[in-house]
Amino acid sequence: MSLTLALAALATPVISCPGGSIETECQRADVAKKIAVAPGRVAKIADTCLYDYGGRCGVEASGRIEVPERGSTLLWQKLSLAPRDGPQAWMVVLLARDAAGKTTLAGFAESSGSIGTPDLVESNGEYSLVHVTGTLAGSGAGNADALFMGEGDKAAWRQVDLSGWYDDGAKMLPKGYWLRGPADFLFGEMLAVIPVARDGDGNCCPRGGQGLFDLDIRDGRLVLTGMRFQPMQPVGDMIEYPPPKEE
Repeated sequence: MSLTLALAALATPVISCPGGSIETECQRADVAKKIAVAPGRVAKIADTCLYDYGGRCGVEASGRIEVPERGSTLLWQKLSLAPRDGPQAWMVVLLARDAAGKTTLAGFAESSGSIGTPDLVESNGEYSLVHVTGTLAGSGAGNADALFMGEGDKAAWRQVDLSGWYDDGAKMLPKGYWLRGPADFLFGEMLAVIPVARDGDGNCCPRGGQGLFDLDIRDGRLVLTGMRFQPMQPVGDMIEYPPPKEE
């Protein structure tokens, strides 16, 4: 695996900008500046929002993950964010604390639908991976996952850019088939499993099979290196019960 991490510009749009209004536009750097890493604030991580949001902010959960291979401790906080003029969203903030006690922002994840809590899915002498699951709101049910990577023994954590892999995967499918998410990421195995729909399928019910996509991390981005897919075709006539009434 190529694990040369560059500080990639993450393409995921910001849902909850500082100011607490859905009318506000901002960049991820603007949000990062409003996430407190001062010792006094971090000491209250269990019940005090680290994000100076501007709208209503509540702490739903918090915790810590020990990563001895990186010589660090990860602190995390899951927040519910309610703007003054729009629907609620959720955020997970991830902080890295080194052996000397210095705390830095490793990154944050957002979702308009649902979001999980950080899970250490891989850690060895070379790198560590922390995965946050998430799905977007709406019938599309797209992914809102986030992946964080640590390298070396200096507690240097970065967020991996997950944009682009989905479109690349769709291009690998044969004509007449398309991806219908969300994907199930298995970052410990560097694999994504995602339903595939056939032309004519409704959004609710993909019937084309499942695609298995091999993943890699290169220059701070998630990339696809291979795919395995067995197309499924309809066999026989559809059976319905009770039978439809004849016109």
